[in-house]
Parts: sequence; C-alpha cells; structure tokens
Amino acid sequence: MRLYIIYGDDFGERVVGNLVNFSNFCTSCGEACGHCRIEYGSFASDIVGVDRIPPNLPNFIEEPEKYLPKNPPRCDIIIAIGLHQDLLASLPLLVEKTQAKGVIVPLEDPNWCPPGLQKQVEDELNNMGVAHAFPKPFCMLEDSGHNTIIDQFIKKYRVGKPIVQVSVDNDTITRTKVLQSAPCGSTWYVMKQIEKRSINGINERISEAHHAYPCTASMQVDKTLGDTVLHVAGYAIRGAVQEAINKATEKKTELTQKTQIGIKQTS
Repeated sequence: MRLYIIYGDDFGERVVGNLVNFSNFCTSCGEACGHCRIEYGSFASDIVGVDRIPPNLPNFIEEPEKYLPKNPPRCDIIIAIGLHQDLLASLPLLVEKTQAKGVIVPLEDPNWCPPGLQKQVEDELNNMGVAHAFPKPFCMLEDSGHNTIIDQFIKKYRVGKPIVQVSVDNDTITRTKVLQSAPCGSTWYVMKQIEKRSINGINERISEAHHAYPCTASMQVDKTLGDTVLHVAGYAIRGAVQEAINKATEKKTELTQKTQIGIKQTS
C-alpha cells in the first residue's frame, strides 16, 4: 500500500514517526527499553511522500493550487492532517493528481474542519468513488467491516482505535501487549507505563501517561462531540485497557473454576 501524508500541524510528524518506527521514537522506558516496538516493524517503504504545508498562510486562499504540492506522488491513501480549510476544500484535486483510492482526514482540533466543510468534501469524494474517513480524533478510526481500502489500512498498519491485551496476577498488570495503537503511537507508551501497576485506580495512571506522552488533541470543546477531543482520546485508551483487564480476569476465573472442578472430580 502506498501512503502519502500531507500535513500542516506537528501532529503529522507523530503519525509519520509511528509508521516509520525509528529507534528513538518512543521514550517510555528510557535506558531500560525492552524494545517492544520491534515487533511492529517499520513501514517507511510504504510512505511514498510526505509534504508539510508551510505555516502563516493567508486567512483566505483564493487559489489553493498555488499552495498544494505541484507533483504529488501516486498513492493509494492520502492522510491529510491539519490543513488550512481552503486547502482541505481542494482535497479532491489532490485525489485526482495522486489517483488515491482512499482519504483519511484526522480531526484533532474542532477548527481543522467544520461540519459543513466535512460534508462538502465527503460529498465530492463520494461522487468520485473514493473511500474516506474523518475520525475525531485519529484514535477513533475503526474498521467499517466492509473491507474498504481504509479498513485494509487499519489492519495492515495496526493503527486506529486502540486494542490491547494484558495479563493480570493478584490484581496487578504483569504484562501488556499492543494489538492496535493510536496512530500517534501513544498506546505503546501508555501500556508500558501501566505494567506492574494495580488494576485498582488504573484509570488515573492511564490518564497520567496519556497526558505525559503527551496527547496533542485539542482541549477545546467540540460541539458535535459534546466534549473535548482530548477527553475522547483519553476515553479510547481507558476503554481499551478496561476491556483487556475484563478479558484477562474472566479468563483467569474460568481457569480457576475448571481447576477446582477437576480437583473435585479426582478426589
């Protein structure tokens, strides 16, 4: 799969960094690093282009083509992050040039793409037959179940809404595993920070780690969400960990019950 990333906000660098997975991207463990991200690998070869739109653009852009890359690479998916609204409105032009089959527009800030603009772009992409997603925030991107190219993106790069596993012993999280990470890579950081921690009060520790990464989602209340984008991102990782804890404790309970039944039957 060929990925083209165009961005106007520093968040774009986090997404690229996570996909490239360079050696010092995550600093969760410091010198005690266990290199857990090695299993993720690197998808640098899939990134056919990265363009940063310069800052301090005019408030109104009458000819957005002047500010968009002149010769963007052919690709399968465009990830457009934090673009000026007038450039975002011209995203279909970029799709035509790149022949992209899918577009992902992460919304980490309510100001990046108002609902009216989102609908306008979505309508144009629908008319072009191009798959699209506007996750708010990026870590709320989920598989639609229809095997679209965006679903394939989620499966291949293991990014989107966090999915994790944990092992629990005596109410303590003994091991963690990232199955699907937030696209910024924060899930890897958070999961290492909660190892050897009690499941009691774990949400507080998750929130501390999530803020320490730090999450760059906006603290501005989003009218469509009824909450801040940052809080929604926090709920995503907390929900993922709680689900993993529930599965781990339920499995342990089942094993204990089976063992007890086995002992009774042999006695």
